[in-house]
Amino acid sequence: MKRKLFETGTRIYEDTDYYDYPVRVFDSGNGWQSATFMDEDKKYDLVFAYLRAFNRGFDINPDIKSILLLGGAGYSYPKHVISHYPSVSITIVEIDPEALEIAKEHFYLDDLIRDYDLDNNDRFKNVTDDAVHYIQTTEYRYDMIINDLYDDLDPVYPLLTLNGIRSVKNDLTENGIYALNLSGNRKLNRTDYLLNIIKTLKECFRNVSVVKAFSYQHLRSGNYVIFASDSDNTLPDSVEYDLDEAQVAEDPEKLREGYHDFLGI
Repeated sequence: MKRKLFETGTRIYEDTDYYDYPVRVFDSGNGWQSATFMDEDKKYDLVFAYLRAFNRGFDINPDIKSILLLGGAGYSYPKHVISHYPSVSITIVEIDPEALEIAKEHFYLDDLIRDYDLDNNDRFKNVTDDAVHYIQTTEYRYDMIINDLYDDLDPVYPLLTLNGIRSVKNDLTENGIYALNLSGNRKLNRTDYLLNIIKTLKECFRNVSVVKAFSYQHLRSGNYVIFASDSDNTLPDSVEYDLDEAQVAEDPEKLREGYHDFLGI
C-alpha cells in the first residue's frame, strides 16, 4: 500500500523495493526520482543501481577527495558518500530550494547532518543554482563531477554537447572524472543519441567507460552510467560500443530530438 506523505509538485510515499525492503520514494510524476531505505541500518545505503554505479568512479581514481553532484533530488548519493567515504567532501547543486528541506524532513538528511556533524565541517555544501550557470561560473575544481540532472523526462542537454562537456572539463582537477547517468536500450548500440554523447565525450577525454546499471535485469531499457576521464585507469567491464556512425553532439535541440526518438515520444 502506497501512503502519500507530502506534496509540493511531487509525491512522496512509502513502498517496498524489488527485494521487499521498505523504501520512501520521491516521485516526480514520471517515475521514482529518488528513494531511501527506511530501516535504520540501511538509510544511508543506495536503492538504485545507477547510484551505486557512481561508486565505480573510485575504481578509476581511488584518491577522489571532492565531488560535485549536479541534481540533488532526495540527496541519496550525498548521504552515501558522507557515510561511506570519510575523506570525501561533496557539493550539491540543486535548482529547487525546497528539495533540501524535503530531504531533511523525509529522506534522513537531517540525521546525516547530525550524525556526521556537517554543520561544523566542510564535507557537505548545498548550492541553490542552475547547474549550467554554476558550471560556467564556479572557480572550484573537483575530482569527480556527476551529472544526474533531469528536467521532468529530459536530461539537461547543454551539459551533454561539445561546448558543455568542455565547460565541465574546465571544472575538473587533472585526470578528474565526468560521470553521467543516462538512459538507453539494453543493446547500447541501438541508442543513437547515447552513442553521439559518448563520441562527444571522447572528443574531450582520453578514456570513456560505460557501466550498465539496470535496476531490473529483464527490462528492455534502463540506466547507463558513463565515466569520462584523461586518467590511464579504465573499467575493464565497460560495455562495448560502436561509434562508426555516431556524430559529435553540438546542438542541444538535436540531442533532445534523438532522446525523444529513443523514448518514442
